[in-house]
Amino acid sequence: MVSGASPEQDPSHCSAANSSAPLAQGSLPTLTLSGKIRVTMTFLLFLLSATFNACFLLKLQKWTQKKEKGRKLSRMKVLLKHLTLANLLETLIVMPLDGLWNVTVQWHAGEPLCKVLSYLKLFSMYAPAFMVVVISLDRSLAITRPLALQNHGKLEQSMTGLAWILSSVLAGPQLYIFKMIYLADGSGHTGVFSQCATHCSFPRWWHQAFYNLFTFSCLFVVPLLIMLLCNARIILTLTRVLRRDPHQLQLNQSKNNIPRARLRTLKMTVAFATSFIICWTPYYVLGIWYWFDPEMLNKVSDPVNHFFFLFAFLNPCFDPLIYGYFSL
Repeated sequence: MVSGASPEQDPSHCSAANSSAPLAQGSLPTLTLSGKIRVTMTFLLFLLSATFNACFLLKLQKWTQKKEKGRKLSRMKVLLKHLTLANLLETLIVMPLDGLWNVTVQWHAGEPLCKVLSYLKLFSMYAPAFMVVVISLDRSLAITRPLALQNHGKLEQSMTGLAWILSSVLAGPQLYIFKMIYLADGSGHTGVFSQCATHCSFPRWWHQAFYNLFTFSCLFVVPLLIMLLCNARIILTLTRVLRRDPHQLQLNQSKNNIPRARLRTLKMTVAFATSFIICWTPYYVLGIWYWFDPEMLNKVSDPVNHFFFLFAFLNPCFDPLIYGYFSL
């Protein structure tokens, strides 16, 4: 879940001043067989994603070094570099954290790391989503307003900088809402089971619901809508050009650009959006279902639950394959 699964909030427990107040013990989670399979697949995807993104980042670096003096990487390659860095960040933070947390089941790293890693996890999820949005906006401007884009050579720097800043700011609440909680056994002793969660961090239940909805919108809904709108604008523009004169399909670009290369980048942008939808939709469908019905964990079998959550880890694996295929 985006903000982390937490026990049902009880006002009697939330009134305690100590964030480590004991909770009534329920059925404590354990590492099941399907959980072990999820951990194995998570670390396999971690190795694949880290290898793919690191290799493509090194390739981009070699292209930079081979450039002639006074020339820079193309605008698209600069954007791909930022997307690769964002995917690598997500790979190095989210995947190992998820795998190790499933192995230990509970949290043993203390409250400071609970807050910091929860922040870094959400930050590294925001960054790739926003970078794909930046690429979609850039391609849309290149087709619909090429002159405006050519006259603002630093526009991609502004957009990528804004994407990184927004990612860091929007992940900020994680430092406040995540904290350590402890489950008590029947004899009243504490420390039996420790967890990093958002329990009692919100004064009212709807505050947490609003935060979850806001995070879900920023991570998935808004990027998805922007990507769909950008691709729709591109298709409409190309359709008008084709209707006017099929032999003059120059994509409204300067004479130095090759139409075939521009079409290739458009296909790549569509592929990014498709990968984003396919990989993240199952994750957020389960997340929303859990927010509104925590009993869904008992309604959906463990293997199915783990399988759909693994879909999210495919996105940073697919992206380097996509831009490697279209750009190399």
